[in-house]
Amino acid sequence: MYNSLYLIRKDFVLVQKFVLLLVPYYIIMGYTNFDGYTMFALFPAMLLLINSCTLDVQQHNQKFLISLPMPRQQIVMAKYLALIPSCLLSLVCTLLLYGIAFLTGRATEPIAWRELALCIASFPLLAAVYLPLHYWLGQKGTQVVNFIFIMLIMLNFAALTKLMTWLPDLANWVSTGKTESILIPVISGLAYIIILFGSYLISLRIFTSKDI
Repeated sequence: MYNSLYLIRKDFVLVQKFVLLLVPYYIIMGYTNFDGYTMFALFPAMLLLINSCTLDVQQHNQKFLISLPMPRQQIVMAKYLALIPSCLLSLVCTLLLYGIAFLTGRATEPIAWRELALCIASFPLLAAVYLPLHYWLGQKGTQVVNFIFIMLIMLNFAALTKLMTWLPDLANWVSTGKTESILIPVISGLAYIIILFGSYLISLRIFTSKDI
C-alpha cells in the first residue's frame, strides 16, 4: 500500500508544473463559458491522467518501475488509486471557478451539486477505457489514444445531455434529487464498481504479460 502511495506521488510530481498552468487556464476558460461550468469538471482530472501516462511513456518510467522490488500489480493499482485525488482536484477547481463567478456576480443560483457529481463520476469511467488502451498500445499508440480521449472530453457535454434524454430517471434525479426506485441507484452503483474492477483486471493482465 505504501508503495502505491509513493507511485501516486510520483505521478503528481511529474505533472506538477502542468497543474500550476492548468488551474488558472481552467478557471479562465470556465469563467468565460460559465453556463456549462459543471461540464468543465471533467477537464482537470482527465488531462492530468493523460499527461501522467504520456510522461511515463516518454520518460520510460515503466522500465524503471518494474526493476524495483515491487509487483506489477502495485504499479497498475497505483494508477487506478490516483483517480481519487484527480477527482478531488477537479472538484476543487470547479468550486474555485464557481466561487469566482459568485463573487463577481456571474453566478446567482446554488451550485448544481448533483450535475457536478455526475460529471466528476464520469471521469473514472473514461479512465476505465483509457488505462487498458494505455497499457496495451504503449508508446506507439499514445498520441492516437490521447487525441481520441481529448475529443471525448470536448463531446462530454453533448453526451451528458443525450444521456439525460435516454434516462429520464437520471434527469429527474439531477433536477430534483429524488428517484422513483432505490433499485436503479443500487444497480448503477454495482455496474460502476464492476466496470472499474474489470478495467483494472484487464490492465493488470496486459501489463503483467507485456515485455517492457
